Amino acid sequence: MTLPLTPSRQQAPAKDAMLSLEDEVALIRAWRETRDEKAKSRLITAHLPLVLKAAGRFRGYGLIADDLIAEGNMGLIRALDGFEPERGLRFATYAQWWVRACMYDYVLRFSTPVSFSITAERKRIFFKLKALKAKLLGARGGHLSPDDAASIARDLKVSTKTVAEMERLMCQPARSLDAPLAAGQSTSLGDILPDERPDAETLLGDRQELTLRRDALARSWPSLTEREQTILAERTLRERPLRLEDLAQRFNISRERVRQIEGEALRKLRRLMLPGEPIPV
Repeated sequence: MTLPLTPSRQQAPAKDAMLSLEDEVALIRAWRETRDEKAKSRLITAHLPLVLKAAGRFRGYGLIADDLIAEGNMGLIRALDGFEPERGLRFATYAQWWVRACMYDYVLRFSTPVSFSITAERKRIFFKLKALKAKLLGARGGHLSPDDAASIARDLKVSTKTVAEMERLMCQPARSLDAPLAAGQSTSLGDILPDERPDAETLLGDRQELTLRRDALARSWPSLTEREQTILAERTLRERPLRLEDLAQRFNISRERVRQIEGEALRKLRRLMLPGEPIPV
């Protein structure tokens, strides 16, 4: 399915294309129960305005609009798999959280010239620091003075050191790995970076271990009951695992019983796959 990316390429759905509550529930159930691609496409298209509105919040980060909106579309798709209309919410109320979360993650990954590890504190500071810095410095821009950093730190309830560190990460210029370390030198940054790729011996060992695990799983799998095999396969081997509710309806048991069977089957498999453990016949 091709998803629209920008308002210029695909206009927002007309008013009569918006879904009633009954249509929305029917389409979501069609997607959940039969993976009806037409139902999925109509749900995504009807909620495109939500993605476009969310994308407008990130105009000042220097990102390509097509890519940002594509991330928002992925948020809609992820929301479809987790939404439960039985809870009484409209899909847009649930989906907007996923759309914003995907866009936030994209901005954090690609709006700065260097990558850095993301903690909850850094994530919170990242999106507030830009606004507070613009408020303090105005159009002149530049770097925060110690007093400015201290003021922002008080507003955000973090240390001045943390604010200074985040500003440095956000403002650090990109640098080519082929650029010389210093003027007149031939050695570049790329020359001194360690090669972190695994060596041939490690790769061979990993492949052998994977083969052994697959063989052990193949020998142990028949020892599970048919119901255990089905539940484990649907919950752990699918690209999009089935929900507990789906399997509970299939076997006419409770969600908690499905969870128990899944846990028991996993523990049984781990025990049978241990070296030297006899396989029942």
